[in-house]
Amino acid sequence: MECYGIVGFGCAGYHGAKALRDSGYTGEIHVFTGENEALFNPMLTTYVAGGRLDEAASFPFGNLGEAAEALNLTVHEGRVEKLHTEQKEVEMADGQRFSFEKILIAAGADAFVPNMEGGDNENVLVMRTLKDSLRLKEFLENGNIRKAVVVGASMTGIKVAEVLLNKGVHCVLNDFAPHIFSLAALDPIAEEIERRVQARGVELAFGAGISCVTEDGGGLIVELTDGSSYPCDLVVLCIGTRAVTGILDEKIEINKGILIDERMQTNVKGIYAAGDCAEGKNIQTGASQIIGLWANAASQGRCAGRNMAGFSDTYEGNIVHNITHFMDMDFISFGDKNLPGETVVYNNPNPELMTAAKVGEEGLICVNILGSYENTGIIKNMMMKRMRGNSTSFDTFMEEKLRQQGFDSAFIKILGGVKE
Repeated sequence: MECYGIVGFGCAGYHGAKALRDSGYTGEIHVFTGENEALFNPMLTTYVAGGRLDEAASFPFGNLGEAAEALNLTVHEGRVEKLHTEQKEVEMADGQRFSFEKILIAAGADAFVPNMEGGDNENVLVMRTLKDSLRLKEFLENGNIRKAVVVGASMTGIKVAEVLLNKGVHCVLNDFAPHIFSLAALDPIAEEIERRVQARGVELAFGAGISCVTEDGGGLIVELTDGSSYPCDLVVLCIGTRAVTGILDEKIEINKGILIDERMQTNVKGIYAAGDCAEGKNIQTGASQIIGLWANAASQGRCAGRNMAGFSDTYEGNIVHNITHFMDMDFISFGDKNLPGETVVYNNPNPELMTAAKVGEEGLICVNILGSYENTGIIKNMMMKRMRGNSTSFDTFMEEKLRQQGFDSAFIKILGGVKE
């Protein structure tokens, strides 16, 4: 009987296993997971930490035992030490080795902690896993946290700041970049978000990175690279993630993530990769890069599973995009803001809606929306058509929906491919 292995059981790993079963594969599937829990959506960490979501509700596919039973999986808990590519063997930290005909690497990504003094202090947290969220929740429930510094003005960082504010904790939000959401927000939108965040009581410290964390009289001091310092009781690092690739041998090609083709196969036949540990195609630029989105991991996992089962399936890739809600605001971004172009702010009839875009010679490059999420599907669909090189003309219904929502007619025109 055939025997396949899946290293990691997050979103990509689960969907890889499910696609194998849905595609008719009846052989053994062995899953290797370092966590004694079911797969967890990292975007839910702050909801659990803030008490808005029960721990059990953060598992979208039930607990580990339920998932294993539903998909007929053999689960190995514990750390994977090495993947031996040539032998297609998974070596565990305890020395056990398991051999497979095909392997899916879905090891995900870890929170990044810079190499600095104080990074291992027990009051310095990261925010990536369920354990991380429960740890922050415990700190807040103890009631002795008065001041905190959140390092990283990211989508996760702003949500951590919101949790802290709701618990009455004074929060400093720090980032090396000059503005919030440096990878997604165009400057006019970023500046408006910053104004609103400051009005809610968040102190901003941008343009300088974290240098070290030192102890001082029972508390902590966060020192930044510009020489400024902030006393606090807690530090939460939301700087970003790094793909888990250290378990791989030198035969697997790696850039920032594992390099794969459109079938999710690595350069080694029979070894596949998907999710946050793997790169994929950015449809907009054609470049290979990590696109750390839940939906992207699911699609890559399904594609890998189907190909492992013997089908010929491809995944075209995705565009960089973000949709997030925080502090009574909705922020949406589609496209790569770092590509060259001119930033335009549109005069929407709806005063609660702010729209900006970066526009190049070929039209829209990046769209930012602050204040509305109702028609994001229409806008993403139009952006995806543009990136694929297809016609982007509106039908009457879609155009009218955007008008009713209060978007500027000039924005609607250029979204529909009409240049001024």
